[in-house]
Amino acid sequence: MPLASVSLGVIPSAGQRKVWPLEAFYLFDDRRVAVENLTAKINVVQPREIADYAKAFNALSGMAVHGPRARALISAAIEALGQLVRNKSQVPRW
Repeated sequence: MPLASVSLGVIPSAGQRKVWPLEAFYLFDDRRVAVENLTAKINVVQPREIADYAKAFNALSGMAVHGPRARALISAAIEALGQLVRNKSQVPRW
């Protein structure tokens, strides 16, 4: 079921990255960003900082694939995980 305001993008692991996400962040609008790190949730409200997160979001979004290409990557990951489970004797134990 498509949602008009939601887009799922997947950044291919083999692609060249212009930016690396250091923490999870949620860009709600031009007035607030929620940032989650290991120990806290931070609400960013300073316009200059929001602009930094918007720039990072646009860079990450530009690296992502959507629709059928994203679905193919997700399906390949599920299949690879299934192979690991089926061949669990080959999985290294750390």
